[in-house]
Amino acid sequence: MTPFLPTRSLALAATAAATLGLAACGDDSSGGSGGGTELKVELTDAGCSPTELTAPAGKVTFRASNPGTSKTTEVELKNADGIILGERENITPGLSGDFSLKLEPGDYLVYCAVPGDNERKAGKLTVTGTATAKDAKDDPELAKAVEQYKAWVQAQSDELLKRTKRFAAALRAGDLQKAKDLFGPARFPYERIEPIAESFGDLDPKIDARVNDVADTSKWTGFHRIEQILWVKKTTKGTERYAKQLVADVTELDGKIQAIELQAAQLANGAVELLNEVSAGKITGEEDRYSHTDLSDFQGNLDGALKAFELLKPALVARKQQALIDRISPQFAAVQKGLDRYKRDTPLGFALYDELTDADRKTFSQQIDALAEPLSLVAGKVLD
Repeated sequence: MTPFLPTRSLALAATAAATLGLAACGDDSSGGSGGGTELKVELTDAGCSPTELTAPAGKVTFRASNPGTSKTTEVELKNADGIILGERENITPGLSGDFSLKLEPGDYLVYCAVPGDNERKAGKLTVTGTATAKDAKDDPELAKAVEQYKAWVQAQSDELLKRTKRFAAALRAGDLQKAKDLFGPARFPYERIEPIAESFGDLDPKIDARVNDVADTSKWTGFHRIEQILWVKKTTKGTERYAKQLVADVTELDGKIQAIELQAAQLANGAVELLNEVSAGKITGEEDRYSHTDLSDFQGNLDGALKAFELLKPALVARKQQALIDRISPQFAAVQKGLDRYKRDTPLGFALYDELTDADRKTFSQQIDALAEPLSLVAGKVLD
């Protein structure tokens, strides 16, 4: 596997310690996920509590709980370059979430906030000890999974750029119907690789922010800004500068993805996060609220989660986790069967989301949750 390495030491403001942190709680004892260090964090109005944390190099499991705040709903771990290594979103009051990573010695940043909040100061995680990285030959199943997933993500990123350029060309040509037809398909590769795209925290808001994610709407850009103009104003006029910026941002994202380094746990964590994206947010229809092209997004998220799982299966078999595979595989099939009910012979490939009843949405949400629960165990298993 390819552990994340902090690339330079961090200079954190002293006040960061007063607003954010985690507490080490000893060895991980959950669900037979093996050794390592468990770090517990509680989400509060101010951020996370407590403030700073230390862990030995190796497997680290973050467990976040929200006893009742609506001002903090997610936790992120970033390296010195600001790249998100692991996260858990949508931790609303009464809920909890976790993720596992293998970390090398160095300093890391911990953020607890709400989506769109970039003002919170970061806390500090200090990882001590010596490097734990293994040569690829020591773990061939994981090494192969990481390399294959990286190649797949890079191919999806290339496809995203191609489709975004076609979408922008339709906007420049003033072809409203063609632009609408291309909107969902253009976003599809992004939805497949969303956890990787989101790891570049400065680009994701530019490309995929919704209006409620942006404090100053005059700075709102990306797919959903254009979506609003196309469906609400029913015109391509006014989209030109947003289309140009979108192509530039996706081009920059593609360049970053071509050089990305990953570790096996990120595949598993990302798969769960893709499902959480659906069940905790997108299921309401708030993602594509103007075009109602949400089901295409759901399919992209499911594809991305399934790809990661399929590539990790040999490593799970090597760790004698066939029973876990047998729990997860039928749940993937059930979710796909549910989506297949809404496939249509249209440019989007699916029914519009406003055609679904509340009962339909509830059923789909339950299917997603039934899949996410066993899938959430994979990261801990592959790090054993």
